[in-house]
Amino acid sequence: MSDGRGRREWVALSEAVRRAQPLLIFADYDGTLTPIRPTPEQARLDGRTRAVLRRLSHRKGTTVGLVSGRSIGTLRRLARLPRLIYVGNHGLELEGAGVRFVHPAARRSMPVLARVAEELQDALRDMPGTIVEFKRLSLSVHWRLVPAGIVQRFRRRVRAALAPWVSRRLVRVTSGKRVIEVRPPVDWTKGSAVEWLLRACGGPRGTVVYLGDDRTDEDAFRAVNRHRGVSIFVGPRRRPTAARWRLSSPAEVGELLARIIGKPVEA
Repeated sequence: MSDGRGRREWVALSEAVRRAQPLLIFADYDGTLTPIRPTPEQARLDGRTRAVLRRLSHRKGTTVGLVSGRSIGTLRRLARLPRLIYVGNHGLELEGAGVRFVHPAARRSMPVLARVAEELQDALRDMPGTIVEFKRLSLSVHWRLVPAGIVQRFRRRVRAALAPWVSRRLVRVTSGKRVIEVRPPVDWTKGSAVEWLLRACGGPRGTVVYLGDDRTDEDAFRAVNRHRGVSIFVGPRRRPTAARWRLSSPAEVGELLARIIGKPVEA
């Protein structure tokens, strides 16, 4: 546990979280629960992390949610944990624990996003290492495998393909870890989804924990901080973050979650 605090403080925090009732734990997927992989399909939970999440989801007074840029369908297929709340497309869709929500403006943008995805696929067809992932309510352009020598050409192609859509304010473009995100032009973030879920769960009672590793998690960190929850950035030190705690890797996330259960967990 490495954010400048001593291990004793981390043990005290995990004990306080373990005792909290009710307890809501929200975690990003890629880079938080599982290491970033070369392709999206390779990012799968290891057996121990899945077992910890399963135990947490059955724990009395505890709600567990995955919050991701991936679609809900993909998240469900990768996690294979039926009792979780799944928040997909950066908060634009969520379901689980008796709740379901799809942002209406995002739903209306689906035909536009489908056309944008087609144009990007055409523009990048001859560029090795690119992956255009259409997720109905948003799309991602992954470039982790793009050779270094053509990265600038790749960026120019993407900018040129997106420019007409951005100029008409039909899409919103952001960047993450070797990924370009194209979303509907709506003021809705992972933080908005966390706030919505807190209201749906009866208000911000108990303790709320959020773990994330990328820029898109900053809104969720701020939302959790407003409710005096526990915000945890996962990864090496970087620019200032709204998170108040830090873990260095998905392995340390697994250790913290196992401590909350309070018992050893086998895969």
